[in-house]
Amino acid sequence: MKKHVLLFLVAVFVCFSAFAQTRTFSGKPVYDILTKRNGNYLGTITVELFPAIAPLHVANFDSLVSTQFYDSTAFHRVIPGFMIQGGDPNSRSGPISTWGYGDPNQPTVNAEFTAARHLRGILSAARDIDTNSANSQFFICVAPASWLNGQYSIYGRVVSGMNIVDTIVNEPRDVNDNPLLKIEMFITLVGSNDTLATVPVLNQPLNYSYASSLARVLKWDAQSDGIIYHVDVSTDSTFATTYRSVDVGTNQYTVTGLTSGNTYYWRVKSNNGGDTSGFSTTWNFSVSGVGIEDYTPFDPIHVAPNPSKGLFTFSDLPSESTIEIFDVTGRSVLVTKPNATSYALDLSAQAKGVYFCRVVEDGRVVQRGKLVVE
Repeated sequence: MKKHVLLFLVAVFVCFSAFAQTRTFSGKPVYDILTKRNGNYLGTITVELFPAIAPLHVANFDSLVSTQFYDSTAFHRVIPGFMIQGGDPNSRSGPISTWGYGDPNQPTVNAEFTAARHLRGILSAARDIDTNSANSQFFICVAPASWLNGQYSIYGRVVSGMNIVDTIVNEPRDVNDNPLLKIEMFITLVGSNDTLATVPVLNQPLNYSYASSLARVLKWDAQSDGIIYHVDVSTDSTFATTYRSVDVGTNQYTVTGLTSGNTYYWRVKSNNGGDTSGFSTTWNFSVSGVGIEDYTPFDPIHVAPNPSKGLFTFSDLPSESTIEIFDVTGRSVLVTKPNATSYALDLSAQAKGVYFCRVVEDGRVVQRGKLVVE
């Protein structure tokens, strides 16, 4: 059976010897994969690897490149709309029927499953049913393959030459997906991408926002080279305790199981495969009581001063309106009808903290916002 991606290729390896790392990396090592079709130059694919995400796989690949292991091996499996796969030593000179079986004496690499996603251009490790059976064979995705996420070890991506990958994946092939003309590879280390990871910028929910939902979608600006983002959520601003600490492969995370009346602090850092950034600024959001809407104002209240010691002056009120005040649990604190376009409201008897305000006219909320009693 052949080595597989899902059910495509299967192999069983019994040797689990260790490999030697031949180089250390200051960032992301960059390699040229020169390809030949039927002995003629086809094109060059340039890839960068991710030692900050999958150090074992990167070290294994690099050690093989350093001994010219990959040279004259083939891309032996091509599946349009999915991937190209290669790196089997049998494909140097063995019968095509053995390509993909691999060498049982090869050292294997333990799985490094992460939140990184199998997107177009991603380089990932082929393996058999044993999750720790990866060795020299790898594949490059030509399209997203989300069903592989968290199941196969991503350790690099194409930075140039995807047109060559597209050419290879569309080569005429036999019933076993072997290209009819042999496509060889020759791999060399050509440099290092030492770009530092960028600190993410948070954008949702707004800092200091309140809402009644017990779940929040946290979003931040995607980084052009962001592969994995780490998110911390805590109920204290120092993050001495952690409510959630997770890695995600996209620029958003939904935090669930929130508790009414609590304030949650959150921050994010990014990993570009070669470097991990520092944390973003810390934002917070609060969970109000049942029945309190999201108090990101759509037509904010006109009140000053705010914050205050408890005395607030409203202006620009509808001539016939009702002011409703709630605490953070959703409990009604005060309901009053000003019967004027300006109104002095006294909350000095209330505890210090945040209160929600709605201005209602004819049963419809026309203004809303927060009042802070200092």
